[in-house]
Amino acid sequence: MEAGSPRPSARLRRAAPFLVAAAWLALGCANLVRGLDHPAVAYRPWAFRHHSYSDLLAMTGDRYLNGGRPVPYLEDRIEYPVLLGLLLWAPSFLPGGQAGHFAGSVLFLGACLLASVWLLRRLPGTEPWWLAATPAIAYYGALNWDLLPIALLLAALLALERGRATAAGALTAIGVSAKLWPIALVPAAVAALAARRRWELLVRLGAAFALVILALNVPLAWLAPENWSWFFRFNGARGAENSVWEAFRLSDPALLNALTGGLLAAAAAAAAGVAWRASGRSSGSAPEPAPEPEAKAAQARAVRLGTAFVLVAWIATNKVWSPQYALYAFTAGALVAAPRWLFVALSIASAVDYHLAFEVRAERGVLWFFDGWYYGEEVARSLVYAALAAWILREMVRLARTGGRASAAEGA
Repeated sequence: MEAGSPRPSARLRRAAPFLVAAAWLALGCANLVRGLDHPAVAYRPWAFRHHSYSDLLAMTGDRYLNGGRPVPYLEDRIEYPVLLGLLLWAPSFLPGGQAGHFAGSVLFLGACLLASVWLLRRLPGTEPWWLAATPAIAYYGALNWDLLPIALLLAALLALERGRATAAGALTAIGVSAKLWPIALVPAAVAALAARRRWELLVRLGAAFALVILALNVPLAWLAPENWSWFFRFNGARGAENSVWEAFRLSDPALLNALTGGLLAAAAAAAAGVAWRASGRSSGSAPEPAPEPEAKAAQARAVRLGTAFVLVAWIATNKVWSPQYALYAFTAGALVAAPRWLFVALSIASAVDYHLAFEVRAERGVLWFFDGWYYGEEVARSLVYAALAAWILREMVRLARTGGRASAAEGA
């Protein structure tokens, strides 16, 4: 062995999170690929009964099974933001029909997963195993396209921590144009930069975000306003679906929009307040062109905590629940290196949620029984997410009280 070259055991330790994450995703895809034998109308009933459902197969079967390729938003309204509509459409050009489409989508999502683990390893103070080791990857990694916005969110955080505000704004905007969740970065990031009077970085962040959002959305909004706006109208009109609000028998869309919007705003305000206090107190009253390492570490931890808190609070209180939202919670736990007991609890909850949700949808003749269990599980699941949010909030309060000085080492 050459002098200075890493030992095989060290290389294996570095590769282990990537190998474990890939193994979980491969296991999940081995379950999902069985659905290719049950195309079109037969797919959903079969998938629910066999706990083997994926939007990658269901939505492509709806649109592209017979060789048609309606252009997203121009010829086909889609209940997702613009980038996800394009991501749904692009693999339809691959050879092999639906099998080729599924394979191409899975390979892309696998790359997003490995990129997410890689990014977490480069963000100080994180725990990549929170995302890499969870069995939720097997259940949800290829259920929908959420691994893309997760990777983009982490890339934006890394860019921000390295002072690349333009890249951070652009990456956040691309992520928001796939799923809205990456907007969780914005409250804490803006507050931290403002507290340190980094006005140039703040302007670059906002300008890049706005320009990318406009570039991706304005052409489609101009050419096909009804189809482009369907995402907003569809989701605005939805009532409580599979969320804790369903268990509480709240169903009015207007009331739910106001209630959940208020809770999200409160979470965003808390994230911004902590980032402001930690960043502002660490830097003193005068702006610093080159912040001290402790100040930078405190600011970075405040932004990670704030982003994670908004994500988890948003998931826990959203009026619509999809099981793959668990992936955002594991990402949040990874960002703040949450304790292992929360990882175990969330992993169990995500597995139970998957099987019980699809057992309810299988309609085996005792739906009333499973409905009762599912309402209880909605409450239990929300309590697990509330526990994670409470732990993050406690860390935010600690950081705010010290102005980041006592916790700087944690973010280094």
